[in-house]
Amino acid sequence: MSEINEKLQDLEKGLEALSHTPAVIGKDTDSTAKTYDAAEGAALQRELRKRFKQMGTAEITEMLDIQASRENGKQASSEVLNTLAVANPQIAKLLDASGGAALIRQDLEPMLYALFVKRFPLFERLRKEPANGLVHAYNQQTSFGDAVFQTELGTVTDDVNVYARQTTNVAVLATRRGISLKSQFAIQQGGAAGNHGLATELSGGVTAIAKKLQKQILQGNASTSASAGAATELGAWDVNGFDGLRKLLGSAASAGNVITGKGSSSYTAAINETVAGILNNGGNPSAIVLSPTDYAAYTNELLTQVRYPGAGSVDAGLGLGNVATPAGSLPLLAIPGDGIGSYTVSSVNYRDMYVIDEDVWSMPFLGNDAITTLEIPVGVAGALTRLYIQFCMYGLANKGPQFNGKIRVTLA
Repeated sequence: MSEINEKLQDLEKGLEALSHTPAVIGKDTDSTAKTYDAAEGAALQRELRKRFKQMGTAEITEMLDIQASRENGKQASSEVLNTLAVANPQIAKLLDASGGAALIRQDLEPMLYALFVKRFPLFERLRKEPANGLVHAYNQQTSFGDAVFQTELGTVTDDVNVYARQTTNVAVLATRRGISLKSQFAIQQGGAAGNHGLATELSGGVTAIAKKLQKQILQGNASTSASAGAATELGAWDVNGFDGLRKLLGSAASAGNVITGKGSSSYTAAINETVAGILNNGGNPSAIVLSPTDYAAYTNELLTQVRYPGAGSVDAGLGLGNVATPAGSLPLLAIPGDGIGSYTVSSVNYRDMYVIDEDVWSMPFLGNDAITTLEIPVGVAGALTRLYIQFCMYGLANKGPQFNGKIRVTLA
C-alpha cells in the first residue's frame, strides 16, 4: 500500500489541478476562467490518462480507493445539472433538494477513463469531436468526385465531393452510485487506507456505462421504430440513444457499403473479400471489429498453418491478433459480452464482423470527452449516503459509409 501511496502522491498535484481549474464542463462565471489555459488543461488530462492506462486494473482501483475518499472538486454548473435533471427524474428530485451543491470530481476522471478504455478499447480508437447541438449535424461524403486529363492550356474543370446532410442524436448516458455513510465510517475505522466500497461502486459504474455505450455503438437504433427489435438487423429501438454500426451498415441502410456473407468459406477469405470491396470503393480499412467467438474461430482456423520451431521459443498464438489483407495488416478488436449480438434476416440467424475505416467515424460529444463524475454531498437527498452521478453524452457519426463493410457469419 505504501508503494501505491507514493505513486499517487507523484500524480496528486496534477489531479488537484484538474479539480481546481475550470473543467471542460464548468461555470462560465468562474473567476479563474480568465487566466486558465484550456489547451494546457486538456494536455494535463491526456497526460494523466496515459500514465494511468499504463498501470494494471488492480493498481488503478487501489488508487481510486484512496482518491475517492479525498475532498476534491468544484461546483457543477447549472447547465450540467439541468441537463441531468431532464434526462432522469430521480436525479431531478435529488438536485432539487435543499442544502449542498453537486461537485465535479475531475480528479477521478483519469483513473475512471483508464478503467473505461481497458474494458472498451474500441472507444479510444474512435475520434471524438465537439457536437454542434443537441442533435449533431454533419456532412456524409457519398462521392469524391472526378478529375480529367486536359490539354496543356485547357481550362480546369470544376468538380466537388458529393455530400448528404446527416444527423445523430447526442445521447445522455448516466448512472448513480454510492455507499451509505455508515459503511464509509466502518471502512475507515476498520483501518482501511482508502474507501474500497465507494471505489468498487465507481468502478462498477464505469463497467455499466462501457457495456451500454459499447452495445449502442455496435447495434443501436434511435431512428427506426417499425419492424425493429433486438433480433432484427435494425436493432432494438431506443429514441434516447443513437444509431450504431449494425443499422448504419445494414442492408436497409442503402449506404453503398460492402456486405459479405461468410457462408461456408473461411474467415480469411471473407475478410479479404470485404477489404477488397472497401478498397475498390476508395476506402482505407484500418481495423476489424468482431465477437470473441469469431476471434477464436478465426485463430483456430489458422492453427494448422502455424509451425513452432521449438518448445518455448515461440508463444502459442503470437501474431494471430492481426490479419494480412490487401490493405495491409489489420488488427482484430474483440468486443466482449453481448455488444455485437445476433439478428435474423429471412429466417437465417447472423452475427456481424465489421471492417471499418476509422478515419470516417467520430463520436460527437457534449461537455467532456469522457465520463464526468458529480459528487452529491451527504444528506442532500435526506439520506445518510454519499452519492456520485457518472455520465457521458455521445453520438456516432458515419461520414463515409461506403468505406466500411460487414461480414455476416451464419449461426447454426
